[in-house]
Amino acid sequence: MDEKPILSIVVPVYNEEENVRLLFEKIRVVCETMGETYEVIFVDDGSRDGTFTVLSELSKQFIQLVVIRFEKNAGQTAAMAAGFEFARGQRIVSMDGDLQNDPNDIPKLLGRLDEGYDLVCGWRKERQDKFLTRRVPSIVANWIIGKVTGVPIHDNGCSLKAYRASVIKQVPLYGEMHRFIPAMSTVVGARIAEIVVTHHPRRFGQSKYGLGRIWRVALDIVAFKFIVSVFAPLSRTQKPSPWQRLSNVLFKPTQRIFRAAALFSFPFFVLGRVLFGSTKIAALSCFGLAIILLVLGWVTENKIRRAKQELTELDTLARFFIFRYNRRPIRFFGPIGVLLFVLGGILSIAPLYSFFFKVFNIAEIPNLSPVLITSGILVFCFGLFGELIAFANAQRVKDYTVEIFLNMNK
Repeated sequence: MDEKPILSIVVPVYNEEENVRLLFEKIRVVCETMGETYEVIFVDDGSRDGTFTVLSELSKQFIQLVVIRFEKNAGQTAAMAAGFEFARGQRIVSMDGDLQNDPNDIPKLLGRLDEGYDLVCGWRKERQDKFLTRRVPSIVANWIIGKVTGVPIHDNGCSLKAYRASVIKQVPLYGEMHRFIPAMSTVVGARIAEIVVTHHPRRFGQSKYGLGRIWRVALDIVAFKFIVSVFAPLSRTQKPSPWQRLSNVLFKPTQRIFRAAALFSFPFFVLGRVLFGSTKIAALSCFGLAIILLVLGWVTENKIRRAKQELTELDTLARFFIFRYNRRPIRFFGPIGVLLFVLGGILSIAPLYSFFFKVFNIAEIPNLSPVLITSGILVFCFGLFGELIAFANAQRVKDYTVEIFLNMNK
């Protein structure tokens, strides 16, 4: 019983009392048929129903079943991260706990993995979910993610995936990053494939997702594009863009963040020069924004370098982004920045500018529009650079606390 399993199957669950027993039985049948040593890791994300009770009873009957229970609900990404951390197999499969993923697809995923890939993603081509609230947003989001990140996966949100343990254990997961595992895996140079898998309609329980996550996904896409651009290694066959060739001359090739800050700041230097003399406040706002972006880039570059040195303690700025904003500062500063930018754009229209101050019965403030626009850009970029610092320190912080292990001493 001390032999490590070849295969680990990770299943995050939250309030899936009616599903976990049936799912485990299906997984067990498939794994027994394959004939490999295996373990099934259910991660109970602080369920409030009888999910943990059912899993506890099953763990007494089957030595292959591992149950991890969190002290409180930490989210699906944290549950997957815990499963990956404690998985002992050379190959890992993740899947949902609602019986919508089919365990019979596991051998197909592993077969493709054995062809030399590091990550094989499931594609729910015939997805059995509500069309308007689940399928349409998913199609749009997957298309955008593919275009923005350069990883053309049809179904980023499908939890049914197979991984090489040596690869997925290097990918930092937090803050709903499980939806972006294919894109984030490029940071460690993963080779990615995709196959069509079966998808069943939900029989028991309720879905945990809805349209309310759309705005978060939109912000995540921007943040993850920036993260991948900064942290992903440049492929040997990938030709550098003209901007990259120029910036390699001006900056060190490793200074990707400062390079990005310089790219962002350059238009504002130009705009400030053009506006200077006609609208001094606007010009000064543009100049100030450009300089602050360069400072942000320099500070972020140094913070990431500090994180790579694996120092024992997080510095003040890293703790600010990680703990004060749950490692997702873009979700706080992003909406504020967009709101300020949009408001500044609206007030740039003269009739609306006067109407705004009349409605609120306050004296007109000269040149408020350019100040709001540049402030919005600055606030958004502050959150974006904060994401980079949080990501660089991701593996030094856990988003969950384990309360109970069952069958972990086997």
